[in-house]
Amino acid sequence: MSKATAQARPKPRLWEWLTSIRLTVFLLLILAGVAVIGTVLPQDQPQGFYSSRWGETWGAFFWRAGLSRIYYGFWFLAPVSLLALNILSCIIRGLPRAWRRSFTPLTSEVALTLPERAKFNWPKTPDPHDLVVRVMRRELGGTHHQSLPDKEVFFYEKGRFRPLGPYLVHLALLLILTGGLIGKFWGFEGSLPILAGQEAEAFRVGHRLKPLDFRVRLDRFQVLYYAGSNTPKEFRSDLTFIKDGQEVQKAICRVNEPVTFGGLTFYQASYDSIPAGPARLKVTYKGRQESLEIPERQLVELPGGEGRMMISKVEGNLEGYGPAVEGVFITGRGMGGHEFFRLFQDHPEMNQPLGPYHLELESAPVQYYSVFQVKRDPGVWWVYAGFLLFFPGFYLAFLRPHQRWAVVLEPGPKGGWQGRLLGASPRAREDFELRQAQLLEEFKKERSS
Repeated sequence: MSKATAQARPKPRLWEWLTSIRLTVFLLLILAGVAVIGTVLPQDQPQGFYSSRWGETWGAFFWRAGLSRIYYGFWFLAPVSLLALNILSCIIRGLPRAWRRSFTPLTSEVALTLPERAKFNWPKTPDPHDLVVRVMRRELGGTHHQSLPDKEVFFYEKGRFRPLGPYLVHLALLLILTGGLIGKFWGFEGSLPILAGQEAEAFRVGHRLKPLDFRVRLDRFQVLYYAGSNTPKEFRSDLTFIKDGQEVQKAICRVNEPVTFGGLTFYQASYDSIPAGPARLKVTYKGRQESLEIPERQLVELPGGEGRMMISKVEGNLEGYGPAVEGVFITGRGMGGHEFFRLFQDHPEMNQPLGPYHLELESAPVQYYSVFQVKRDPGVWWVYAGFLLFFPGFYLAFLRPHQRWAVVLEPGPKGGWQGRLLGASPRAREDFELRQAQLLEEFKKERSS
């Protein structure tokens, strides 16, 4: 064995391995396992979180093995990179051949080599040439004709560009994969809560603050409800973007209507509320009523001294039931018993009695704030291009079968014509056989008409 031969052999084997479907399936199974780990195991948490939850040994293992940031480490990047190389290798290997096949038109010489599917006889009159053209155009969408010394050849090719379909799908997947990786490593995603009337100069990405190159002000926040209910119909934020001390742009941000400024996209993600003052309660005790103002997180003694309460949370729309407060009721003057409660302003029938007291929520003033998702994704256009390319690729690969047809007319021994139907289709056999039966039926009708 020569030295040149020994050096040449490993290359084809590596190439066959890179372009094999087995490698694709193997990598997809690995990525599925990585996705399961990334879903079950909380990501981007401090090391102490894993130690406190799974113990020192397993917590240290998760941290050191990179499983706490699995989408940024070897476990994810290696199979994804290899999958991209696998897809690219398949494109390089098969696309040039598919391109040549797609852009090489069917000729009469090639058409005559197609397998014979049926034979039929045609009388001398009517002239079959125009009838064959009419049938092929009606059933196949077109036809080409060439006269040879001893025969007439009518031929047509359907789904000529079908060989390009699988490689367009491969290329679309590669673009989507590339765009996802670009967005992951060169983009970011964070959260920005703003109170109405306030301005923000930074937003939070993970555990750190990321400054903005401008300021954004929430001029107004509105929550619109469906008629007769507390179910939100729409929430919108009126924003003003300020750069170098000047108001540059005003915009309205709604759900599914993001706003882009300064290379960042602001999505209306959610909203919440904070207390805007003490809650006012009407307390009924032994037939006497009294109104109390109770600030949040302050222990207040109730009339009669038989209990105390503290409001721990004030909500503008708790679970769709409108304004409400949550808190704890303590019986007696000492530690006593504890009982958690909810009071709803619009649904007093849902309020439970607390010891000898009957409480009603008169008002719970809150101030809403809007929560935005702030995102920068430089790979999004790669993803869009991949999705746009996927549809024609899918259509060509699965919905546009490749078929070649030919009808050959030769003079018969008694002055008529002898016809042969030729055709081939590498896939979609049922559709091919149905088309063949339709062609023969139409030829029969034309001969008898």
